[in-house]
Amino acid sequence: MDIFSIVGLVLAIAGVIGGMVLEGGHPTALLQITAFLIVIVGSLGATLVATVPSDVPFALRSLKQVFLPGKHDFKGLMDKLLELANLARREGLLALETYATSGKGDPFLVKCLTLAIDGSSADAIRETVEVDMHIEEEDQKAGMKFWETWGALAPTIGVLGAVLGLMHVMSVLDEPSKIGPGIAVAFVATVYGVGFANIVCLPMSFKLKRHIEHDQLLKSMVLEGVVGIQSGVAPGALRSKLKVYLGGHGGDGKKH
Repeated sequence: MDIFSIVGLVLAIAGVIGGMVLEGGHPTALLQITAFLIVIVGSLGATLVATVPSDVPFALRSLKQVFLPGKHDFKGLMDKLLELANLARREGLLALETYATSGKGDPFLVKCLTLAIDGSSADAIRETVEVDMHIEEEDQKAGMKFWETWGALAPTIGVLGAVLGLMHVMSVLDEPSKIGPGIAVAFVATVYGVGFANIVCLPMSFKLKRHIEHDQLLKSMVLEGVVGIQSGVAPGALRSKLKVYLGGHGGDGKKH
């Protein structure tokens, strides 16, 4: 579990509500079902209008990637690639078939190795795998763009909710006692729109973007490693190539 996502969300909400309380406000003032319907439900509807139907499942699956991300083990995969390179150098590419068919290997690494074992050239492996990477990246971006779009639309719908609330206030100008509370309620819609966009939607889209970048970088490393193995690059030279991909991700094999 990505504890930063949970803690960050809690801190953001606590900071906003805590500041409101310190200013003398009360959290219950934010509990407005009308504002919720106009802003959250309304902006969701607008987001669905802007989204291709086939992208919606990716948006739902992206929630898991935010809170339960996969493991980007750069160091572990580099070590495995070097181990396989040494094995191939001693016994040939066919010796890698045991790992590829074990059912326990990294799926992307297995896909690349299978192409190498089947006799594909380095250029053919690179061309085939890069197409797969591009398609998968586009699928991942579909989920990210859903939250990005929702975050862009929610504040505007919040302003719409505020205007609708002010229109109601204008209808009771002959009752001064209702004007102040009415204006306060109207602006709750703006709070919903800006708050939901900047606490939930946009931060999620930013995190998804970073996960996509890490995933593509990891796959690029694996592809480079397998192409090196297929081309007969010496393990020492291959290590030098792959270490470049570690950057700030390597050394401990932890999640990123």
